[in-house]
Amino acid sequence: MKMKKIIFIAIAYLLGKWVHAQGLFRSYDDSLLPYGYHFKSWEKPLIITKTYYVDAQKGSDNNPGTESKPFQTINKAAQIVRAGERVLIRAGVYRERITPKYGGESPEKMIIYEAYPQEKVIVKGSFEAEKNRWDTIKGWEFGEAKSAQSQVQILRYKFYGNEFNGYNPFGMMNIQHDRTWLDYKKVKMKAHFARRGMVFLNDVPLKQVEKSTDLLSEENGAFWTEHNGMIVYVRFPNGKTLKDFRVEFTNQEQVFAPEEYGLGYIKLKGIIFQHAGNGFPVPQRGMVSANRGHHWIIEDCTIEWANGTGIDLGNEQWNTVSQPILGHHIVRRNVIRNHGICGLAAYQAIQYLVEDNLFENIGWQDAEHGFEAAAIKFHYAEDLLFRRNIVRYIKHASGLWLDYLSNKNCRVTQNVFSDIVTARGAVYVEVSHNLCHIDHNIFHKTFSQYWISGDYGAGGNAFYTDGSDSIHFYRNFILDIENTGYGCYWNAERIIGGRGGITRNHRIYQNTFINCQKWAIELPNHYHWTDQNAFASPNSPFLKLKYPEPSMLMNLPGWQQLYGWETNTVNLKVNRAEINTERLTIWLDVQISQDILPFYSNRLEGISLDIRKKAAQ
Repeated sequence: MKMKKIIFIAIAYLLGKWVHAQGLFRSYDDSLLPYGYHFKSWEKPLIITKTYYVDAQKGSDNNPGTESKPFQTINKAAQIVRAGERVLIRAGVYRERITPKYGGESPEKMIIYEAYPQEKVIVKGSFEAEKNRWDTIKGWEFGEAKSAQSQVQILRYKFYGNEFNGYNPFGMMNIQHDRTWLDYKKVKMKAHFARRGMVFLNDVPLKQVEKSTDLLSEENGAFWTEHNGMIVYVRFPNGKTLKDFRVEFTNQEQVFAPEEYGLGYIKLKGIIFQHAGNGFPVPQRGMVSANRGHHWIIEDCTIEWANGTGIDLGNEQWNTVSQPILGHHIVRRNVIRNHGICGLAAYQAIQYLVEDNLFENIGWQDAEHGFEAAAIKFHYAEDLLFRRNIVRYIKHASGLWLDYLSNKNCRVTQNVFSDIVTARGAVYVEVSHNLCHIDHNIFHKTFSQYWISGDYGAGGNAFYTDGSDSIHFYRNFILDIENTGYGCYWNAERIIGGRGGITRNHRIYQNTFINCQKWAIELPNHYHWTDQNAFASPNSPFLKLKYPEPSMLMNLPGWQQLYGWETNTVNLKVNRAEINTERLTIWLDVQISQDILPFYSNRLEGISLDIRKKAAQ
């Protein structure tokens, strides 16, 4: 059999421009949902009848909000603006909580909050420390070696209390309010018992320590809070002092969130939201929150540095009264990053369009076993289209987690999931009983610190499903996975929707598996179908059928002979396979048999890295 060498490079972002992937990649229908109809957006051209202006530098809240006499705060405009009207915000830093009073009326008559074109608008849920309010340590010893203590600078800052307007994150623990699923005996509780407040030195967050004596060993700086949350001690990095830094303390739970439930038709565009001292979900209370609203658009924004959750768009948590209308949100072209637990969360995620976003550095609180940690975490997802997103540098969290009857007519297509450390999977579907398509995605470098020890979830998978049915996993590219490419757990005894998990009707086809270190595919039973997948120089055995016990650990001939699967398998010899997560490029140099070259070339159709990479603000 003759072998032919093919080489291609897919380029996503070059010299600051959008480009289409070249070579074997062609266009395909990325809006067709599993039930056979296209995702239909409710968006329509906007009618703007009036514009209010806001300027932090030149405005006054006693002004009428005109272009020549703007408001000073965004929240002043938010109490006035009505359907069909817009708030246009000039450059500046706005330290406030915005609580919109009204929603829009229709897709044409929304309420719009928008940054002035080409201007940088930053809304912060923090305040800047006053230089003259710092003093030296009184009444505490920071370690036994007083000579060592004299070599570092540890200063204290006393709050008056009026900085917080009733919510002091430094006096509150992270621990979630609803602790139904939190097992204290199994979960590492350190992060849950820490305080919600965050301290920033020149926009860089400081590490929080548990005990005052821990400060002495933190050469890169840290902070500690007294029990009542009213006094904070800051150790500045070695060689640096207070005069080297702008110090900020979080003082808001949420930065943009209506006080009333259910407001609809609100649009946020081009705004940078930073700094929220919120707790761990649930409830899901994001830095930016629709507060159980509907028909929101969040686009071209940056949402970063929430202690818990960046954005919440659903019904907040279970045991809440559902609003008459819920969901129908659009989240596009945003940078959502640096959140402790979750970037985007929604309970009852109905008809969402999530596209062209960058999710990164999420999960740093190391609280994944609190069961809400993911770059994106949805419950009850229905008619969801999740496409062309980059999800990378995620640690102690899944990439995308579809939880609890959350795969009803959902499609996850043309995304990149890279550099993810998780106890589950880069994409994880849990106890969901409907049809879902996972296709044309790139899974790259998934790891876990848990699976080696045999903990539940067997993390470090590219894709993992728990007690779920009818998932079609096709035309995905899977490279460098510490555990399994496609992993599946039966969970027959967990009763959801009146029955346990039957785990049937998964279809895994036309994927490329390269360097899956444990299994390429792991299935719990034989009620599935796999075919036309490409496997590159796999270790043997590399395919697993878990039940009935003993587990069947097989190579390709056994898989074919016993179950009739993979009769059209492609064998690859890989000379080079690399993905650059920063530049978003692929280099793939493989050899395949001459007679199936056209077949394999068609396989790669649509696996495109034509995804926006937005530069850091």
